[in-house]
Amino acid sequence: MPAKPEIILNVDDNEPGRYATTRILNRAGFQVLEAGTGKEALRLARSASPQLVVLDVNLPDMSGIDVCKQLKTDPETAGIMVLQVSATNIAVLDRVNSLSAGADSFLVEPMEPEELEAVARALLRLHRVEAELRRSLAERELLLREVNHRVKNSLQLVLSMLSLQGGEFREAGAKELFAKAIARVTAIASIHERLYQDSDPLSIDMQTYLTGLCAELARAGIGEERHTDLRTDIEPIRLPTENGVSLALIVNELVMNALKHGRPDERPAIIKVSLRRVEPGQARLTIADNGPGLSASDPAGAAKPSGGLGTRLISMLVRQLNGQLRVEHADGYAAHITFPLQPATTWDSKS
Repeated sequence: MPAKPEIILNVDDNEPGRYATTRILNRAGFQVLEAGTGKEALRLARSASPQLVVLDVNLPDMSGIDVCKQLKTDPETAGIMVLQVSATNIAVLDRVNSLSAGADSFLVEPMEPEELEAVARALLRLHRVEAELRRSLAERELLLREVNHRVKNSLQLVLSMLSLQGGEFREAGAKELFAKAIARVTAIASIHERLYQDSDPLSIDMQTYLTGLCAELARAGIGEERHTDLRTDIEPIRLPTENGVSLALIVNELVMNALKHGRPDERPAIIKVSLRRVEPGQARLTIADNGPGLSASDPAGAAKPSGGLGTRLISMLVRQLNGQLRVEHADGYAAHITFPLQPATTWDSKS
């Protein structure tokens, strides 16, 4: 079955000139639609979806350059290739203005038939390649979202199994270990929940995510019924997903430990979580509480749960971020993680 001919929209208010261009393109095997005004061109571009518009600069109702701008800024028509043509606006500045408006090429009239056909075919090849890339990216996005969705569902299954298993323990220490394990898996599951909902699956908005994570941790608590004031000060920062996961797990560990160990005896408990840019290319995560701080036996610079799984996990995650951990415990406890900001590759930049 022969391939359907590609559609070219020929826009020119000069009837003889329009007829000549249409005839050349018809002979080359293209289906050609015609328009004599800018408004008609925009209407046909939206309704007929041509692959290429041959667009004269001088039109009776609006400039062909303005028509080009509207075509390239409208999501419905932005993928259409535009060949701007003119017999009078042929100075360098005219051509620059056309290309700046989004035109994909520019030809000076009168054109040789062979030149018009060759440029049209070249632009249509580019259109086919771009259309194939857009289809491929859409398929990748769909696949990535499906993977995130399945991972999220698998993590929910793991959480359910851990909760059922944890309910069988009677010893307080074992119950606490299971509670921490569940909190760690919950933090990862929350990341995948965000990725599934976010329009950009390659990076994550840390302000939204960390604020939500801290709210969940404050509601859950760890072995303590007294109220804790958990405050967040998170700057709007998007991080690559892998860095966002590492940072979220650090917050999860340190906030859980603050909820367990960072409560003063005779004052309201306050935990502060902040993420701020501190200098070009650097950010600092700080988790602080007003509790008793580290005991004299704790080594300086150690994470609060000294020697435990939490300490090793935090150290590993800080290394993954290429960051540095600094601990203060003069008045309560504060952990500062300074790390380089990696540029977040957004889905738009991939497309």
